[in-house]
Amino acid sequence: MKRILLATVALALGACASGPGTSAKTPAELILGKWNCKATAEGITTDADVTYLTGGKATMDAKVGVSQSGMAINILAKADASWNFLPDGKLEETITKMTVTKGTMGGNDVPPAMIQGMIEQAVVNQKTVSTAVFKDTSFTSTDESGTVTSCTR
Repeated sequence: MKRILLATVALALGACASGPGTSAKTPAELILGKWNCKATAEGITTDADVTYLTGGKATMDAKVGVSQSGMAINILAKADASWNFLPDGKLEETITKMTVTKGTMGGNDVPPAMIQGMIEQAVVNQKTVSTAVFKDTSFTSTDESGTVTSCTR
């Protein structure tokens, strides 16, 4: 009986020592997986489901709202991105491809191709560098212009 109890305790301690939470994960490990990320800046709101993949790639489904000069523009898009953590610990992200799947201006549908050109110029291949702070099921990133993006699992 004593031997079984000791074996059980030894197995439990071994599992605890090698299980999750015993060694600090790196930011590159913490970011992996699916997140819902939201940000608002300069009349633009973004709500995106982002999946960070190993190897520094990401995919996303995004809803973008733009309010400028009294005109409301809403965009649905799919995107591919690259990401990595720089030596100073900051997160660098680049949207490498974004395809507009639906768009509206002033509540009226517009052909996605009409918006695609604007997206290509304003968003695609623009690097963003931010400071990321991780918690259990969330992280926030603040970019160099002060825009805060909040992400949750």
